Amino acid sequence: MGTETTASGLKEFIQRSLDGPVMRELDFDLKLGRELRRVTSEYSIRFHPEEMICDDALADSIWQAALQLLERVGIYNVDTNRVVFLGRDEVDAAAASAPKELVVGEGKDAVKVNARSHDSKAPPLIMAQPARSFRHKGGSHTFVSRMLDAYASDAGPLGHLARQLKRELEGIPYLAETPGEMIWARAIVRWQRAVAKLAGKPGLWLANAQVSSPPAILACYMEDGLLNRFNSYISVHLMPELKLNWDCLRLAYAAQELGVYRFCAADPILGGYCRNSEEAAVVALATLLGYTVYASPKNIVHTNVVNRQGNYTTRGPLQASSAARRAVERNLAVPMHGNQSTKNGLGTTASLYELAALTLAQTGSGMAWAGRGYAFGLGPDGECRTDLDWKFVTRVSRGASGLNREKTNDLLLELLEICESQDATNEGKPFDYYYDIKTLTPSAELVALYAGVEEELQTMGIPVG
Repeated sequence: MGTETTASGLKEFIQRSLDGPVMRELDFDLKLGRELRRVTSEYSIRFHPEEMICDDALADSIWQAALQLLERVGIYNVDTNRVVFLGRDEVDAAAASAPKELVVGEGKDAVKVNARSHDSKAPPLIMAQPARSFRHKGGSHTFVSRMLDAYASDAGPLGHLARQLKRELEGIPYLAETPGEMIWARAIVRWQRAVAKLAGKPGLWLANAQVSSPPAILACYMEDGLLNRFNSYISVHLMPELKLNWDCLRLAYAAQELGVYRFCAADPILGGYCRNSEEAAVVALATLLGYTVYASPKNIVHTNVVNRQGNYTTRGPLQASSAARRAVERNLAVPMHGNQSTKNGLGTTASLYELAALTLAQTGSGMAWAGRGYAFGLGPDGECRTDLDWKFVTRVSRGASGLNREKTNDLLLELLEICESQDATNEGKPFDYYYDIKTLTPSAELVALYAGVEEELQTMGIPVG
């Protein structure tokens, strides 16, 4: 590192984004690629093609390689073209302060999430996001509009709120980076809080505001009874491969002031800067460690590796994300968050096999909790996971809990053979094809599909709890 000044915490991160060493983005990319190859070689990180979940020694090597990479390369602010260098002592201190347990939700609806080992008999906690997170192909506002229409004639409290929101939203376009996004975001959260209250769970964990711009996210905290420090998180990750921008730091500062959890995700792209799954595992972990410096002590840690085709469930991405998770399990010991995203759409057998593979791999590499994910078959605005999906994930994760690494690996290889044999993406059908949009009751056809796949998994020897 030479004479480079290092950062410690969010304040110094902001300062180093202003006065750190200047570097062209292309030069940073070249340095990252060069150092990534170097540390992967120095620490002899090599995955066996048939070993989907790595052993302890390899996980520890990945941890050391990630620390070395972060110290050599730093994190790049694309808005200022400056590098924020991090000292090993700073990263170690941030890792030590990272929360070993999380409490999400409020009052009687609060849930404690503890760190979990890869072979723990205690299953991960599954906390599905509420209906406001459904993403429709026409946009999330399209789904909400149809739901408001469905309830507008009711005489009860939801009917009253539906009519009120329809009046407020009339003529307001839902466009990113405009006031319309802020207005819609608050309306969606008002709806979800009303539903939670009516269900007898006023303190329910609601996760995040399903919007993109910082003003729209923060608008959901501007009214009492909407999002708060107990029921939500703010995502502070925006750039892949050890990069960030001012939006990332602005949101981190806002979350810090609000006392809200900071969601730190590292989802590197296999086949981009990372030539192989070994490099993807190292850069994913280095990214998480960088986030930890400015997001601690209220950070939620998450990683999933994806290939350039947007697929999470082939061998390379699964090997990389599992290895990064195992390194977190052994050396950071925080509650690792999971993500259940599939390339196939709702109502397809292929999507459920993908879902089973992801759940098995993540349960077997230390996932402590899960609560987000999408079925991308319907395009970039695919459907969110449904209640049947989360029940399926819960049952597979319960069955997989307590299995040793070797057994989990063998079962995962069987599942991957099925997933990888299905080349074409099956888009499936939209949410309201299978569900009554008002009662949210699934069709008999959909219920039978999940039951059939569960039976097939049991026949394969994959336990479903």
